[in-house]
Amino acid sequence: MKALTVGLLAIALSQTTTAQKVDLDRFSFTTAYRNLPSMPVDTSFHRYDFQLQTGPLMRLASNPGSEEALYIEGWIPQASKGDLTILLWMEDLVVLKSDVSVREETKKDKAGNVVNRSNYYAPVLTYSYAARMEVRDKNGNQLQARQLVNRSQQFQYKGAEHGNRMAAANILLNQFQLTTEISQLVLNRTIRGLSDDLTWNYGYSERRVTDNVWVLDSRKHPAYDDFRMHWGNIRSALFRLQPDQPVDNIRESIATDIAYFEQLPLKYDGKDKSSRKLRYAAYYLLSKIYYYFDDPDAAALAANRLVLNDYDSRDGYSLENASRQLIESFRMNKRYSRHFTLHYEALALGSKKY
Repeated sequence: MKALTVGLLAIALSQTTTAQKVDLDRFSFTTAYRNLPSMPVDTSFHRYDFQLQTGPLMRLASNPGSEEALYIEGWIPQASKGDLTILLWMEDLVVLKSDVSVREETKKDKAGNVVNRSNYYAPVLTYSYAARMEVRDKNGNQLQARQLVNRSQQFQYKGAEHGNRMAAANILLNQFQLTTEISQLVLNRTIRGLSDDLTWNYGYSERRVTDNVWVLDSRKHPAYDDFRMHWGNIRSALFRLQPDQPVDNIRESIATDIAYFEQLPLKYDGKDKSSRKLRYAAYYLLSKIYYYFDDPDAAALAANRLVLNDYDSRDGYSLENASRQLIESFRMNKRYSRHFTLHYEALALGSKKY
């Protein structure tokens, strides 16, 4: 009888241990927000103009669309007198060397013996140019100035391959046309690169991102159903976030779901690995929620609790660092959210770059 009692107790303990086992599975989610400038300016500034100055040969490669090609996401372009003026100086392309490159192609049989050799020839130009940019505000203050490319740098253009050397060499004979085409490529590439740089520094680009959290995946755990239900509600809410809409109403709709994950670590407060693992999942998830709902202070606090929980603490340091960066970005930009509408007047004007 005693042996039977001990056996039943062992089985019960085994079942309890199995029920409390914690396995975590990585779940992805998508959400959206607006990047904030890394070089903030007056938040009343909304418009920019672009002034392109070129050498006489580079001018032949430009067209009326060149000045319209520059963009700063979240800003409105106009012909002149913008809140920001972007100046770009493009000096003429100078050919340093012309040549014909050769590429040999061989075909082998199954034994590895070469059965055919073919040569392919392409025109090659080595060239230099120079480019400089400057950004000024509407009061004439210089905000940024940088040499993008200088004459000491050399670049190479390689044209299409041909089956004989003469065909490739003939292309080099019409060097004026070739350098005009290369100048157009260089100009377009420079404007695209400058647009990306300006958007990073001053713009408000919209982003939709995919991120991950850890979700309880132990079906026998008593928290399994509630954990996944509340996470499902939050995942749906994160998906509904839009860069041009405030987060308040959506966050309010998941208040009880957030409260569940705040209480979960208090309920499972043991020192065993399973409890620490479950708390890790809750803190990790909370830090991500608060981060994307523009509450970096709460995100940093959850990340700090993850570190103190002593299970995969490195993740906590990473999350805390991201939260601190967002706090600093808000401070620099004098904003408290990455979800807001830009420039109602741009919609009225029908701006194609809004």
